[in-house]
Amino acid sequence: MKLSFLLLLVGITVTGCSTAKETYILDREFGRAQIASWDKMIAYPEAQWADRQPEGLAGIHAEPAMEVYHHSFQKAPTPADVIQLGIVND
Repeated sequence: MKLSFLLLLVGITVTGCSTAKETYILDREFGRAQIASWDKMIAYPEAQWADRQPEGLAGIHAEPAMEVYHHSFQKAPTPADVIQLGIVND
């Protein structure tokens, strides 16, 4: 009786390990989406291998655009009701 129970237990354990092909694929693919999304956040990923600076807008020409950007924060935002149900009258 003990031997048959032990064989049954070993058989169930070995059967659970026999479907390891799907687990292998999942383990191999683990983290690839996270790494790909992390790589997409880098502005110039080839910079470490580049032999020159990336081409772009010169600083003297970019100054007016940056000035407009910085001046856009001078005015305080207008307050707005988050929930507009007409219950509260100001």
